[in-house]
Amino acid sequence: MKASETKITDFLASNKTTFAIPVYQRNYNWTLKECGQLLDDIKRIGASTDNAHFIGSIVYVHDDVYSATSVKELTVIDGQQRLTTITLIFSALYCLTKSINKLELVDEIFETYLTNKYAPETEKLKLKPTENNKEALRFILNYDLINKELKQ
Repeated sequence: MKASETKITDFLASNKTTFAIPVYQRNYNWTLKECGQLLDDIKRIGASTDNAHFIGSIVYVHDDVYSATSVKELTVIDGQQRLTTITLIFSALYCLTKSINKLELVDEIFETYLTNKYAPETEKLKLKPTENNKEALRFILNYDLINKELKQ
């Protein structure tokens, strides 16, 4: 096993990569308490002069299997709750930047951290949750509406 340190933004920005939550993982179940703690950690480090802060590990495997579209699928073994929460934070940032008309950030957030821009529709979302969480994530991200707006 090889461990490496990576910024979460660099990890999520991986092009043509999907972060798949396997069926044996528990459902996403963080409450406002856990989400708030992670967000507070992120805000605290953002306001400090420190360059980095450990938010926990994300353990994944890649078995060198690619889909027909060459999207690399990383199977998340540990860190699903953090990864999902960070995706939700990026979704909130997307909505905020859109509401204050920061269009360059709107596209960057959507196309870098939430979706694989050049992947086919079935593989667009970066986070691929379990089946029982998939529709909830698509609803929260409002993916279908967002995607339609970007194409206009």
